[in-house]
Amino acid sequence: MFDIFVQLGPTTIILVGVAAIFTAALHGATGVAGGFLMTAALAAIIGVKPVVPVMSVALLISHSSRVLLNHANFNKQTYWAITIPATPCIVASAWLYGKMTSSVIALLLGTVILLAIPLRRWAMSREIKTTRKTLAGAAVVYGGLSGASIGGGMVLIPFMLGSGLTREAFVATLAAIAFTTNVTRTTIFGTTELLDMQYLFLGIFVGLMTIPGNLIGRSILRKLTNSRHATIVDVLTIIGALNFFWMAYRASGT
Repeated sequence: MFDIFVQLGPTTIILVGVAAIFTAALHGATGVAGGFLMTAALAAIIGVKPVVPVMSVALLISHSSRVLLNHANFNKQTYWAITIPATPCIVASAWLYGKMTSSVIALLLGTVILLAIPLRRWAMSREIKTTRKTLAGAAVVYGGLSGASIGGGMVLIPFMLGSGLTREAFVATLAAIAFTTNVTRTTIFGTTELLDMQYLFLGIFVGLMTIPGNLIGRSILRKLTNSRHATIVDVLTIIGALNFFWMAYRASGT
């Protein structure tokens, strides 16, 4: 069950751990970006097909610690308004994930990640007034994306902020939603061959390494300027998306 750690070697394992801490700190400070950036880094090491199942386990641990750290700011009304309509869609798309080829998965991940940039900038330029029906509609789209990819939470940003959440409440509530998403994904993947014991333990390792990153991120949550964060995230997002497009090209055999 630990064969993958032997195959990767100590240097690569250390690099994976450092990447997990860094991306978790970024995610802990902003509520977004860390998951799909870590996915891009990990996919380059273990391949495309197992990356979403492994990251589902890792993010299950990461988001549980983030929920505990920010539980005082959790908004249960927004949480239920999103998770109830999103969960059936997550189940369906997670099941479809197992039917996809590596090239299709890489293309899907790259597209979702790259679209996060204009979506986030669009959200920042508009003040959306969100109703419960609007949240439910966004949740269906989120669920359809999140069962088979990492980074679908970007869809929820403008609508959650439009519901009047503070920055702290947004981070806490999105973490709780993501926790539920990863419980659902891990349950579905656990019934298939996509998540065997070695990938399960790799996911646990990555998840545990995100905990110190979450602590670091929480400490800088109120200090990080939006402009500085936006620049860093955009650059890393483009690199991550291009990496997946390159992996899709290689997997297609063309």
